[in-house]
Amino acid sequence: MHSRSTRKDSRESQEFQIVEEKVKNQETTRKYSKGRFLGKGGFARVYEMVNLETNKSYAGKVIPKANLVKARARQKLLSEIKIHRSLSHTNVVNFDHFFEDAENIYILLELCPNQTLNELMRRRKRLTQVEAQCYLLQVISALKYLHSHRVIHRDIKLGNLFLSEKMEIKLGDFGLATKLEFEGERKRTICGTPNYIAPEILEGRKGHSYEVDVWSLGVLAYTLIVGRPPFETQDVKSTYKRIKTNSYGFPEHIEISEEAKSLISRILIGNPSNRPSLDEILQMPFFAQHEIPQLLPASTLAVPPSSSYVKQFTTSVKTLDPKKSTKKVAAHSGFYDEVDFLYVKKWVDYSNKYGLGYLLSNGSVGVYFNDSTKIISSSCGSFFKYVGKEDKENEPEKYDFFDFPKKLEKKVTLLQHFRKHLYEQNLRSSNSNVYLKKWVVTDHAVFFRLSNKLVQVQFLDKTELILCNEKRKVTYLNKKAEKLVYPLSKAMESGNQEMTKRLRYTKEVLTSMLHPVTEELRAPLTDRRAY
Repeated sequence: MHSRSTRKDSRESQEFQIVEEKVKNQETTRKYSKGRFLGKGGFARVYEMVNLETNKSYAGKVIPKANLVKARARQKLLSEIKIHRSLSHTNVVNFDHFFEDAENIYILLELCPNQTLNELMRRRKRLTQVEAQCYLLQVISALKYLHSHRVIHRDIKLGNLFLSEKMEIKLGDFGLATKLEFEGERKRTICGTPNYIAPEILEGRKGHSYEVDVWSLGVLAYTLIVGRPPFETQDVKSTYKRIKTNSYGFPEHIEISEEAKSLISRILIGNPSNRPSLDEILQMPFFAQHEIPQLLPASTLAVPPSSSYVKQFTTSVKTLDPKKSTKKVAAHSGFYDEVDFLYVKKWVDYSNKYGLGYLLSNGSVGVYFNDSTKIISSSCGSFFKYVGKEDKENEPEKYDFFDFPKKLEKKVTLLQHFRKHLYEQNLRSSNSNVYLKKWVVTDHAVFFRLSNKLVQVQFLDKTELILCNEKRKVTYLNKKAEKLVYPLSKAMESGNQEMTKRLRYTKEVLTSMLHPVTEELRAPLTDRRAY
């Protein structure tokens, strides 16, 4: 450890000081000027400090020893120093060194001249999606590094995310950080910033781990895009109550992409074991669809990026590894609500982890899980129905959302989050036992088969087919979004070549998808040429 002395220079203002650091076991002395006030937090105040010999600037964290009388406070500071000095990563504030004298302890850190995301958000109110993607990717990079070294930050928030001269994100302030002694260890200290704190920290009984940083990442994503934290209220108790009950929503007056909503909804899950890992988050459509800038121009500190700048990223499709990514993010049917039968109106593919979530045209939201079980809510959201692996031919079991078997807890939680993401008001609600019974993705289309034997096919060129066994008709949506209806038995004789070509392809897929295919479909669709 080093020792030092300080004295005020009477020729300068009261804020200006010369700091002399006497290096232990050496005859040399380092001198710093302590000048511009940068901020404060906890027991510390932060100033710009310049090495007078090298002219290198630092962020000097000054902690008065008078604030460290209690052993717990001093131990907390020593823990912060021990953790931070062990870290070295592009997106983590660099720890240089520390020293002390009779009055203060000084920690010299990397200086980030562009302040924090907190100041940026005060100026900008909210960010574009491209900016949020850029910053969040860097935060994830920092968190992956920390977690690989068994470090949990526990205080991810705007004010702890600094911006370097090059506009790089630098994660700082390790005052609440902790290091696990072994994998699987659970921490029980209640700590964090109210708007960002994870529910398992508030609950406290089961302890917490890396998932608390993932939760705070979700809060951060919401805050950057919406302009305020999702659980924010006028008082802390109300905020904590909203966090515990996961009560938040997306404002209607702000345009938020489906990919952003999906990202946030998937992260902000009360049960930490159901949250995605950082690697899984990186594979989500929010990050996987388009190229994302590595760094943003400094002009975005004051004003949004230009439309031409944004366009170069939002119009470029990112090359994906099909083994790691989902095939489709959030897709919509082109049919409108005046169609006189139930159909899949919207869906989100998370089959890389859980399954497919979907919205029916009557307002019911369901999930087809990867284990082939199914669950679907009523359109009003007051109850749900569940089809287990052994219940293929039976009526779905009906349960109230407040009274259901404990074994269904995870699946009900996922259903509620899909419902929050997909549900639309003003749909023609109706009670129905219809649910998604099977679905298939091919190189050209997505196929849905409902429990009422309706088959719906959405092609990648935005054309769509619905084969309704109950109504005995085929409904076709062409490239001009025109709806055409034909009797099921005469569809192949309609003369509509574009539709019949798609019917042939549908037959080819249904042959392998359904065993057997219904007779109404088997007879006319004889040509097996692929679409």
